[in-house]
Amino acid sequence: MSNQKKSILLPGSFFEKDSQYKLNYLNLKNLHTVYVFDHTVNPVDFKLPMYEIKNAVSFLQNYEDRNFNIGTAVLNINKRKLDSLITKYLNPFLEIDNFKLGLGIGDNKYQENLPNYSNSLEEVIGYLFENFELSKESKSLFLGGNSNENIKLMKKYSIGINQWLGSIKEIYETRDIYKEIKNPKGSISLCLNKDLALENKIIFNDIELIYIIRESSTEDYMSQVDHFFKWVFKNDRIAYDRF
Repeated sequence: MSNQKKSILLPGSFFEKDSQYKLNYLNLKNLHTVYVFDHTVNPVDFKLPMYEIKNAVSFLQNYEDRNFNIGTAVLNINKRKLDSLITKYLNPFLEIDNFKLGLGIGDNKYQENLPNYSNSLEEVIGYLFENFELSKESKSLFLGGNSNENIKLMKKYSIGINQWLGSIKEIYETRDIYKEIKNPKGSISLCLNKDLALENKIIFNDIELIYIIRESSTEDYMSQVDHFFKWVFKNDRIAYDRF
């Protein structure tokens, strides 16, 4: 019925307990991408464990019989010196088939953005275009956050963009601009949680949905995954009936 991309963003302590079991459960779903984020401390509770993004990507890459893609939502380009960012993160990540690379510049929302090496986002994008073949359906690139500056870069380089929560109206306004791009090198996506999903509003099928899994027990984790797919199916059914 729907070809909407359905993805998951893993919480910081995901790999601490039952990670293989939880990945096996994800692998049974019609999941497009499993994303990891780039924090030094757990954004929910600094006392909880927090995976290192490179280690998390490596763990997912080595998961046998994987039926999903891997991505970053997002990699903070200012957290590392440029040489280290390129050689230890960008290059290895984009050697992975169909990797979905999300880039951001960091903020102080969950932790102080230090160190901050003030790397140029445009310089990083330029490096990626010079060294990798990017396309929406294979190795792809998107920016985290639909600020005016990011939207300008999205249009300039024909890349994807992600909205973190926010309103449905806002993502639709961004979508109108994104649709003007010919042959985009990344998807438009929306990170959403249970509260936003429960608004029960139609989200167009060309917007990738990235569900934010909260910190929880293994049992609750599976319940969250089920809730997401149940809601997406309901969204599909309403959209199908309406249109």
